Amino acid sequence: MARTHARGALAMTVAVALGLSSGPTRAQGDQVRLKGKKAKNVIFFVGDGMGISTVTAGRVFSVVAGSQLVLDQFPYTALSRTYAADSITPDSAPTMTAMMTGVYTNQSVIGFGEGTEANDFNGDGDGVAPWTLLELAKKNGMRVGVVSTATITHATPAATYAHINQRNNESDIALQALPSDATFNARLGGGIDLLMGGGRRFFVPNTQADEEGTNGARTDGRDLRAEFQSAGYQYVWNQSGFNALQSLPALGLFESSHMEWEYDRPNDLGGEPSLKDLTTKAVQLLEHATRRPSEGYFLHVEAGRIDHAHHAGNAYRALTDMQEFDEAIGAAAQLVDLDETLIIVSADHSHVFNIAGYPLRPLQELPYAPKSYDPDFATANAKGHGILDVVWDIDQNTGHVFAAPDRNGVPYTVLGYHNGPGYRNAVRVDPRSDPFKGLGNVTPTGPSHPAYYQESAVPMGSETHSGEEVGIYAIGRGAELVHGTVKNTFIFQVMKAALGID
Repeated sequence: MARTHARGALAMTVAVALGLSSGPTRAQGDQVRLKGKKAKNVIFFVGDGMGISTVTAGRVFSVVAGSQLVLDQFPYTALSRTYAADSITPDSAPTMTAMMTGVYTNQSVIGFGEGTEANDFNGDGDGVAPWTLLELAKKNGMRVGVVSTATITHATPAATYAHINQRNNESDIALQALPSDATFNARLGGGIDLLMGGGRRFFVPNTQADEEGTNGARTDGRDLRAEFQSAGYQYVWNQSGFNALQSLPALGLFESSHMEWEYDRPNDLGGEPSLKDLTTKAVQLLEHATRRPSEGYFLHVEAGRIDHAHHAGNAYRALTDMQEFDEAIGAAAQLVDLDETLIIVSADHSHVFNIAGYPLRPLQELPYAPKSYDPDFATANAKGHGILDVVWDIDQNTGHVFAAPDRNGVPYTVLGYHNGPGYRNAVRVDPRSDPFKGLGNVTPTGPSHPAYYQESAVPMGSETHSGEEVGIYAIGRGAELVHGTVKNTFIFQVMKAALGID
């Protein structure tokens, strides 16, 4: 106890010396103020599960270790702390609620404060519902849009427009976006102008097949596709409908469940847009709809399936979705006027995903010629610039490159997970000839194969989130507000200050 007090006293001394607040605050950033012209528009990108290790691995995979992602070129960055009111390691519901409202809440809760627990298990009712940034934008006469590669009623997109004590009640969340429903969120005014993503099943009765032959999940018999159209929305479900979309309001539901991973998307039978396509279309429609000087827009874009690939223990799809996410951000940055638009990018949480060992870069990227190397090193790294491979090391005395072994002499991969479905039991084998079944029950040909399950240390059916900080990246009007190590509630304060919303 004495040691804890001593450390606390030291932290307070440092804080005072730097002129900082020494005590915890409920919503860090309450005093954020923008100097100069406010932003007309805000685009908030969330890479679900995109922790620092994912960004690093994504950089190597996409553009090689020494180059830059679009994210790397944003001039203002910060670190965001991701804990929830009741948890060290959070899920997406409380973290996105914090980023959209500036208020902390508990696991599985969307759009309420910390006095609301999941499913109201204490039976004391839900607490006060704070306003989301999207609701505030709508109240101030702005257009609003929500785009996700997950179900559009999933925790992250839902936290922009819904208030509910259980994130899994997605059929109920869908109703909160429907202007003609009794449970419609009245703070949305005439409704969300643009909703695009997956999750068609939560709009279709469980007795009825959707356009691609999959039954819905609704137990109330209602077809919300028709009800949204009756409320004035255009409804699209495939690539051709998406391509023809030219005005708002619009509802796009491209899959029964989540949209395809980017790697699998070209094989989708109905055809569906990429995240870059979705982002480009959303920006164009919102820009076109806000031509009057008094208007502007708020757009949320989520790369939801980075998270799902990590849960599956499949780094290949996590990185290809990360790459697509970065391209979507780049597309938006090129489309908008950054003198009047703030683009802010972050993640809701990280994953137990790590880069291990001391892996060499590929042969063609080395600044010297090794004296010799194992034959596989010359042909390895065909995908991912060395990140989706075993760890290659070099003997600094002989100049020989070899596959680095564990203490039993078995090579291991650069990427791995602390837990998840890639647990191999006690006996490891060379990953290049590992017969362990991968995603889709496919036997991979090695760690760079799209189906490969990265090894995990703890056997679990689904890999878990982790509790460390994630990055915030910003460019455009008001981006200079982003700096330091902050609570994730700070993101709400920055967006609100940039728009000049009280």
